[in-house]
Amino acid sequence: MKKSYLILLFLVSFFSFQKVSAQANVTSSGISIQGIARDENNAAQANIDQLSLTFKIYYLGTGDAEVQILSQTANVKTDNFGVFSYVLTISSAIFTEISNNASYLKVTQGSVVFSNEKLQAVPYAIHAQNGVPSGTIMAYIGATAPAGWLLCDGAAFSDNTTNAKLKELLGGLNTPNLNARYLRGAGTFSRGGITLKGTHDDDVREHSHSVNLNTAGAGGHSHETYFYNDDYNNGGGSTTRGLNKDANESTSTLRTFNTSTVGNHEHSITGYTGNVGIAETRVYSYGVTWIIKI
Repeated sequence: MKKSYLILLFLVSFFSFQKVSAQANVTSSGISIQGIARDENNAAQANIDQLSLTFKIYYLGTGDAEVQILSQTANVKTDNFGVFSYVLTISSAIFTEISNNASYLKVTQGSVVFSNEKLQAVPYAIHAQNGVPSGTIMAYIGATAPAGWLLCDGAAFSDNTTNAKLKELLGGLNTPNLNARYLRGAGTFSRGGITLKGTHDDDVREHSHSVNLNTAGAGGHSHETYFYNDDYNNGGGSTTRGLNKDANESTSTLRTFNTSTVGNHEHSITGYTGNVGIAETRVYSYGVTWIIKI
């Protein structure tokens, strides 16, 4: 019995969208496969009504083992020249696996491998995934992450091929916990910086509050007080307690007292301001949910 061979002419992608909008949501895509079925003598297998072929997309895992992403079996027809066409439908659920791995397309008939080629390019809808690569963090105003995304709440996610790229980027199986956090560009600046995937607690830049509460130095000095003794000369003075000189008192009755002399000194005053403000330092803000692309 003659063996059959498959010569692939070209691969063309096509797209199917859920709706038409400024940024459409891709729900499925596909690869349009066209080829010529030939036998071992290179003769075209023309006008075959039921040529059973299996189409498999896979990538190489540990030890070059084939990790299957997709497998479809279909009966195709060949025309007068042995040409056939088939559309390999690809759902959005496996977009990430195909775009994040060096994928291959294998076409077989039973145990006979017709073609086993590396995909040099993947359909745009699969590769772009709306233009968002794995690990992208975006602001979102929903409480539940949309399909293909996870909440940045520190929760664990499944260890599977779909999440393999995100696991590689994060270095683990937990999303970053960005609850109540702002995002900051990694790197250094003149006044500081942050490492990639690093975190900072709230803080303020080093500073001081200067207040001079010292009296000026006046050199060595003493403090003098004096008074007149009222009615010191029994002249019938009219004032009391020696606070003022009465009319009948002479200047000779002046009495003075000096405090002890001390060196140059100042008088310091200490104190503190009361606590003001709230429990955190923050900028004017609007609450969102941070989500990360699988």
